[in-house]
Amino acid sequence: MTETALTLSDTDWRSLDRLQVGFTVFRPDLSLLFANRTARSHWPIMYSSLDDGASLFDAVGLQMRSVFPRINEATFQVRQSLVMDAIRKCSELDMVTATGRHVVATYSRLDDDLVVGIAHDVTDLVKREVSLKDARRDAVTASEAKSEFLATMSHEIRTPLNGVIGMSEALQHRQLGAAEKEMVDTIVDSSHTMLVLLNDILDLSKIEAGRLDINPVVENVRERICWLKRTYAPIARKKGLSLEVAFDPRLPEYLAFDATRARQCIDNLVFNALKFTSRGGVTIAVMAGDMSRDGRITLTVHVCDTGIGIAPEQRERMFNTFEQADGSTSQRFGGSGLGLAISRKLARLMGGDITCTSKPGGGSVFSLSFETRLAEEPKDGPASLKVGPLRETFSLKGIRALVVDDNEINLRVARAALEPLGVEVTEATSGQQALITLSRTEIDIVLLDSHMPGMDGPETLKHIRQSGMPWSIVPVIAVTADAMAGDRTKYLAMGMDEYIAKPILERELMTALSRIKSRLRTRSSRRSPAFSDTFLDVSTAANLQKLLQTN
Repeated sequence: MTETALTLSDTDWRSLDRLQVGFTVFRPDLSLLFANRTARSHWPIMYSSLDDGASLFDAVGLQMRSVFPRINEATFQVRQSLVMDAIRKCSELDMVTATGRHVVATYSRLDDDLVVGIAHDVTDLVKREVSLKDARRDAVTASEAKSEFLATMSHEIRTPLNGVIGMSEALQHRQLGAAEKEMVDTIVDSSHTMLVLLNDILDLSKIEAGRLDINPVVENVRERICWLKRTYAPIARKKGLSLEVAFDPRLPEYLAFDATRARQCIDNLVFNALKFTSRGGVTIAVMAGDMSRDGRITLTVHVCDTGIGIAPEQRERMFNTFEQADGSTSQRFGGSGLGLAISRKLARLMGGDITCTSKPGGGSVFSLSFETRLAEEPKDGPASLKVGPLRETFSLKGIRALVVDDNEINLRVARAALEPLGVEVTEATSGQQALITLSRTEIDIVLLDSHMPGMDGPETLKHIRQSGMPWSIVPVIAVTADAMAGDRTKYLAMGMDEYIAKPILERELMTALSRIKSRLRTRSSRRSPAFSDTFLDVSTAANLQKLLQTN
């Protein structure tokens, strides 16, 4: 190779000289044999110094002083050593040229100890990488801003919506004339539609940001589906439709899956089936796949209807965001076109999918599949899904509840929801007032707002749990307009016993109450501590008095 290199023709040398990449050849003693024009344009002082007989070490130093005139001595020595090591050890080196370009030089040693260096100008690539990093940072910032905006708007919208839904649901249980009842039913239906749209927008945002997590819990699938049937039975009866449920005999009793997200998908499919069906009915069929060796089972929920059906060319469009089967669908039946798109995304996050088979005028079958795992019955017993959502089937007679909220409308909504269940309601408009009430009055359960001026919900809970008083273990339900991903987990981790997102829906309130009903202590089972009793524990009394005086 040495002989070949030394006997290159003038044409060969000129060809190397015209290369667009820097090309350099060093002798075994690291003296310069050849450097083409591109290499010399990168570091002109270094190569001219080598031509004049300077050592490579000194030539590198001269060039570095020229490119970085203000560099301190310690940094200068480190960089000079890096360049020399890269050439001696034949490795890769990132360098800045005399004109401020960024190059990557790669050195290789030939069999005869000649060292060949090839330098590529990567300035445009570096700029593109920096640009991409900046764009990514801007995108992350924009996404965070959007999430913060959505969280704020969700909170602000849910607060007045809580009043609309709460009061209208309370009115449904009053003695009304036919015309008034129809008006109230319309208000309830419309407000629920608005809530569904709000939740859909938040879910879509969370999915797009990759912030929606799947959280499996152990559930009895049969009870969950039957509970769902009871929820939609009044809608089916109102339209004169049948609503049936069928279960695969192989379906295990308990499975682990994200029950909230699965219910959201099934809710959407059943609601759509009832909406688009005017004659006949809807059937929910739950099928279990074969179990794998590690206990995984694919569950498939078929929702079959005898409704309007869907043309083949329109089926996939339904799963696109903000789209429906055709333009007339939204005009005839309403809807935002978000439900199916989000349900499919959720199904895929759960390891499954949603598919559709249909015939125009002949009904449709939507099939939701998702992955579950075989599970045992929870140690604390199954969830209380057998309790129906209607007030007539649920009673908390004799239970005393403290509702803590600084918003008068929210207090009225909570009272309207609880008193028909037999609950004796006491109100507090601040965390400080709640602590005073707990010390003076027997309370069995606390419904605690999270955002209040002064002492907020989490701080109030902390004082309750650390009070050392009999009421320190009172069950506390977080009632909050915080409804973003992770909020439920966050509040439960604080020590809340349950979590309800505003607006308060009757069925969700009763579900939460049913889960902790067995832990509620009635007046007959415990003595109510009078305010003076708190002074039996001097240290506790002093802390409580100090707290009430300073807040």
